[in-house]
Amino acid sequence: MNKFTLASLLGVVVFGMTLWLALISPEQIAHPVDGDTRDPVIAFEMVSSSAELTGVIGESRLQFPELREALDRINRIDFIYMTAYGAFLSFFFLAVAEQRGDRRWLILSAVAIVAMLADVRENIALLALTRDGADVVPLLGMLVSSTWIKWGGLAIVALGAGAAIFEDKSMPTLRIIGLVAGISAFGFTCAAWLDPFKFPQYMALAIFLIWILQVVYAYRVWQAGAVSGS
Repeated sequence: MNKFTLASLLGVVVFGMTLWLALISPEQIAHPVDGDTRDPVIAFEMVSSSAELTGVIGESRLQFPELREALDRINRIDFIYMTAYGAFLSFFFLAVAEQRGDRRWLILSAVAIVAMLADVRENIALLALTRDGADVVPLLGMLVSSTWIKWGGLAIVALGAGAAIFEDKSMPTLRIIGLVAGISAFGFTCAAWLDPFKFPQYMALAIFLIWILQVVYAYRVWQAGAVSGS
C-alpha cells in the first residue's frame, strides 16, 4: 500500500470521527454569552482564566454533571482522534516527499506530530480541569500553551498542504482551491490568536476544509498511479 493510499484511508477515518464527535458534543456551555458562536468543545479549549473556565463548564461537577461528563467523554475519545489525524497528516507529507524526491516536505510531517503531541498535553489539562478541586492556575497555563502549539502547528501544516497541492500543476482547479484554503486556514488561525472568541470556529472549519482537499488530492494521485501501473 503506497503512502497516498494510506493517507486517503486515514483521512476518511478522520472525517468519520469528526462527524461522530460533532454528534455527541454538548449543545451549549454552562453560561452562554451573547455573540460567542464557538461550540462548547472549542470554547473549553480556549479558556485562559478562571472566570472563562466557570463560564464554560460551570461552578462545579455537582451542578453541571452532564456537561462535564460529555466534555470528558469527547476528550477521552479525542486521544484516538488525534492519533488518526496525526497519522493522516504525517503520511500525507511522507507521500509528497517521496513522490517529489524532496525531503524538505518531511519537516511538515514532523510539525504534524508536534501538533498531535501538543493535543495530548491539552487533553490531559482539559480532563483535569473538569474535576472539582483542580489546581486551576497551572492547568490553565498548560492548556493555553498546548492549545496554541496545537493550532499553530496545524495552521503551518495547512499552509504547507495548500502549497503542496498548488505545486502539482496536473490538477489546475484543485491547486488553486488548495492554495486559497491553506492560506485561509493560516489566516483564520492568526485571527483566532488575536480574537479567541470570534474566529476559532472559522479556524477549525478552514483547517478541516484543507484536510478534505488533502484527501481528494491523495485519492487522485493514488488513482492516477493505479491507472498508470495497470
